[in-house]
Amino acid sequence: MPTQITALAVSKSFNGRLVLDSVSCSLAAGERTGIIGETGSGKTTLLRLLAGRERPDQGEVVVQAADGVGYLAQDERLAPQATVQQIMDRALSDLRAVEQRMRRLEAAMADGDESGMAEYGELMTVFELRGGYDADTRVERALHGLGLGLMSRDRTVGSLSGGEQIRLRLAAVLAAAPEVLLLDEPTNHLDEGALSWLEEHLRTRRGTTVTVSHDRVFLEHIATSLQTPETTKIPHDHHDRRDLVNRP
Repeated sequence: MPTQITALAVSKSFNGRLVLDSVSCSLAAGERTGIIGETGSGKTTLLRLLAGRERPDQGEVVVQAADGVGYLAQDERLAPQATVQQIMDRALSDLRAVEQRMRRLEAAMADGDESGMAEYGELMTVFELRGGYDADTRVERALHGLGLGLMSRDRTVGSLSGGEQIRLRLAAVLAAAPEVLLLDEPTNHLDEGALSWLEEHLRTRRGTTVTVSHDRVFLEHIATSLQTPETTKIPHDHHDRRDLVNRP
């Protein structure tokens, strides 16, 4: 399979403290990789570099993903006045923009203007490949799977508990169906039902998934390989389980 994610001799420091030192790794398209290591070893920093949220002090990061990169951060804060519906709509904003442009072109062609026919065909291809026709179904599936299905879409973020906000952010990232999915501790605040649903979703989704987690059982269920910030790829069936913490 072609390489989709590459980090080449990447180093990163914060306030004079070296967090990553000449890290190199490559991940193939469709791979499901878990990033493991001790607290403070640079797992979250590596994920932020892959997501483009940080730039390396040295080295290069290349992520090839024509259909987008989705990133679940540990520390993201949602606008408290935003509603559940608005958060989900924001996650699908690119698809919604494509759909709106298609509708405008359809109206123009219905009036006899065929100048946009080629663009319309290109947009339709993009919309279909990115699952545009299934977007609303994905939203409902993600919300229900993560235990938020009965929540009013008019609820504001500020009225939700911290755990509900995290699950809402996760649902939005999953519903967007990006080609590359980067998850930082996605199992926090999930009950057993939501956890089982997430495991099944990640095992069956198309695309590449990179997950930071201390949950040994979760990684055993979803990962095809493991990676440390020191860059040694560990085959799924032979990793050192001492690096992981048992699920409570």
